[in-house]
Amino acid sequence: MRSKLISLLVALLFTCGAEAQSSYVRMGDMCFKQFDFKMALKYYARAIKKDSSNVHVKQNIADSYRHLNDWVNAEPWYAKLANDQTANPLDKMYYAEALRANQKYSEAKIAYKNYMVAVPSDGSVKERMVGVDKIADLAKDRGLYSIENLPINTSHSDFGPSFYINGQIFFCSNREPLGRVRIKDDWTDANFLQIYIGKPDANGNITTAELMKGKAPNGKYHEGPVTYNDKLQELYVTRSNYKNAKAFTSSDKTVKLKLYRQVYLPGENKWGDQLIEAVPFNDREYSVGHATLTPDGQTLYFASDKPGGYGGVDLYKSTRDQSGNWTAPVNLGPTINTSGDEMFPFISNDGTLYFSSNGHLGLGGLDVFSATPVKGGWNAPENLGFPINTNSDDFGYIIDKDNKNGYFASNRPGGQGDDDIYKFLKKGVEVCGLVYDAKTNDPIEGSKVVMYEVKDDKGSKMTNKDGNFCFAGSPKRVYKFVATKAGYLPNEVTVETDDKPVHVKIPMVKEGGINLEVLVLDKKTREPLDMANVRLVNTATSKEEKQQTNPDGKVYYSLEPNATYRIEGSKDLPDPEMKYLTVSTTTSTVGKIPPATIYVTLELEKVRKGVAIKIENIYYDLDKWFIRPDAAKELDKLVKVMQDNPSMEIELSSHTDCRATIKYNATLSAKRAEAAVQYIASRGVSLSRMIAAGYGESRLVNKCACEGTFIVPCTEEQHQENRRTEFKILKF
Repeated sequence: MRSKLISLLVALLFTCGAEAQSSYVRMGDMCFKQFDFKMALKYYARAIKKDSSNVHVKQNIADSYRHLNDWVNAEPWYAKLANDQTANPLDKMYYAEALRANQKYSEAKIAYKNYMVAVPSDGSVKERMVGVDKIADLAKDRGLYSIENLPINTSHSDFGPSFYINGQIFFCSNREPLGRVRIKDDWTDANFLQIYIGKPDANGNITTAELMKGKAPNGKYHEGPVTYNDKLQELYVTRSNYKNAKAFTSSDKTVKLKLYRQVYLPGENKWGDQLIEAVPFNDREYSVGHATLTPDGQTLYFASDKPGGYGGVDLYKSTRDQSGNWTAPVNLGPTINTSGDEMFPFISNDGTLYFSSNGHLGLGGLDVFSATPVKGGWNAPENLGFPINTNSDDFGYIIDKDNKNGYFASNRPGGQGDDDIYKFLKKGVEVCGLVYDAKTNDPIEGSKVVMYEVKDDKGSKMTNKDGNFCFAGSPKRVYKFVATKAGYLPNEVTVETDDKPVHVKIPMVKEGGINLEVLVLDKKTREPLDMANVRLVNTATSKEEKQQTNPDGKVYYSLEPNATYRIEGSKDLPDPEMKYLTVSTTTSTVGKIPPATIYVTLELEKVRKGVAIKIENIYYDLDKWFIRPDAAKELDKLVKVMQDNPSMEIELSSHTDCRATIKYNATLSAKRAEAAVQYIASRGVSLSRMIAAGYGESRLVNKCACEGTFIVPCTEEQHQENRRTEFKILKF
C-alpha cells in the first residue's frame, strides 16, 4: 500500500527498458531510479548472487521492498543493513518498522531503542517505541464500530472515498476501465488511477459504481482522490502534473502531484469541462494533494512533501482571504506531523481532524487518528484502534454530519483486492483515562477503576503500568468513574460523553501524609458542586495543581510539610451571562504532624451579569459620605471578590431613601458611591475596573415615596431598605 500512497505524491511516467547492458547492478539501478521496483528486484537478485557483500545492492533491495510495502521481504534485508557497523541510522528505523509491521513487537522495541541511540533528536520515535507496549490494547475490539466491505470493490486498488450528493461517494481506482486503453504506472505495475462515483440502492447502500463522466478530470495519468464541497459545488482533484497528455517532471525526474479545481454548472446540470490549478502553492518540485475542505469552504487541509516539514509527508492548511484566494500554507505542527508520513486529512462537521499516519503510535503501516483543535494548535492525536486500524495500511477515513456513518480504505487481508473501501457504523465512544498520583504526577499501576452509569455498574478495569484504562461507552451519557487502590484515598470523576473519544484524569492522594480535602458548595443552596475547578498553589514555590470536584463536591490533595497554600474554587456555566464567582482562601501545614487531614470549604456564589447585588451593612453618618470602619469591613469583602476575579468589572452604586430633595439625594449618593470606589482602589483594585453611580432615591425597592404631596407612611426599617450600596457585574 505504501506504493499507492506515495505514488499519489510521486506519479511516475517512465518505463524501465529491456535488458541491454551486461551489468545487473547497472540495470537494477536504472530501473530503481525510474521507480520500476519490481524489475529492479529481478536484476538485483542476480547481482547479489554474484557478490553477496555489495552494500549498495542490499540497500536498494531493502528499499525496493519497502516502496512496494512488502515488509515481510524487506525485514531480512534491513536486518543486515541495521546490524552493519557503518549502518545508515535510517536503516535502523526501517528495520524497526518492518518488525512492527510483521507483528514482532518485542524485537521492534529493541530496534527502536537502537535507532534512538543513533538519532536521539527524533522525538516521534519515542512515541512509537512506547506504543509497542500498547499495541495489544489498540488491537482489542471495543465494540465501538461495525464495518463492512463495499460490493463495489474489485481485485484492483479502490480507495479515497469522499462524500458527494444524494448518498453518493467519489473514490479513485486503477481497475480496468471498460472500452479504454490505459498505460501503466511502473511503480505499481497497474493502471493509473481514475475517478469513479459510487451510487446507493434504495436502502442507501453503495452497490454500484461508474466512471465519472465529462471531459475532465479523468485523463491519461493519475487522477484522485477528490474532495467535494456541497456549499460551493466545487471539486478539488489531486492529479499528476500534466496537461494535454504532456507530463512535467521535477528535477528528480518524477512527476509530482498538484491540486486542481473543477466547478459544477447547475444551469447546465453538469460538471465544467475545465480543470484549473486550485492553489498558488502548487509546485513542480514537490507534491500537493489529498485535499479536504471545512464545511464552510474557507479552510483547506492537504498533504505535501514540500521542504521545511518534519519529515516525509506533512499536513498543512490554507485559508481563503477576503478576495477568495488561498493564503500561504501553514504546517499543522509537531503535534500532528512526525518524521514519518501524515496523509489523507478529513475535517468533520464538529471540527475534528481525522488523518492517517505511520509516525504516531499505531498497529503498523498507516493508522487512522483523530485530533481536536485547541487554542494555538491541536490536542494529541488519538488512535481509533481496531477494527478501523490493523497492522496493514488504513487510511482515508471520512464520517458524516451526524458522526455515525462513514467510509475508509484498507489493504487488510480478507478484502477483494489491493485496497478496498469499507463502510462503518459508529456504535459508541471510547472512554479512556489515566489514574495518577496527585503529588508526583506518576501513573498508578494496578488501581481499580469502576465505571457507573446512573445506578448501573458498567464494569471495572485494572490500570496498566502506565496508569491507563479504557471502557466502551455510549454518546450523550453521564458516567462516573471511581478509582481505588490500597494506600490511597479513593477518588471519583464524572464525565458526559459526546460523539468523540473521551479522556478522563483521576488524581489520587496517598494516605498517611498531610492531606487536604476541599469541599465546594453552592453558597445559596448549600448543595455540593460537581465538576467545579479547584486550584492549589504553593505560595513559596508557585507550584500549582488543578483538579475538578467529584459528584460530592470534593477533591483531595497531598500537601508538603511547613508550607502555605492558596486554594481557589470556580465553576463554569453554559450560560455566558452567568457564572460562579471565583473564591479563594489559604491554609497552612505549619505545625501539622502526619498523618493529618485539613478540611476546607469553598462557597461559590452564582451571579448573573447586570443584576444588582446588595452589599450588606454599609452605613454612613447623617449627611456624610466618608467610609466608616464598619463599612470598610464590608467593602473589604468586595475587594477580595475583585482580587479573586481579576478580569471582573463592576458598577458600584449608592442609593438613598426618599427623605430630603431629589437633587440633594442624588448628589449625596454620588459622593458615597465615589467614596466607596476610591476606598476599594486604595486596596489595590484598578479604578479602570469600577464605575461609581449615585442613583439617589430614583430606585426605591419598596413604596416608601415622599416627594411633594405624595407621601407614603413608612417605618424607619422600611426607609433603611432603600438606603443601600450595591454592585452589579458589567464584565466577568
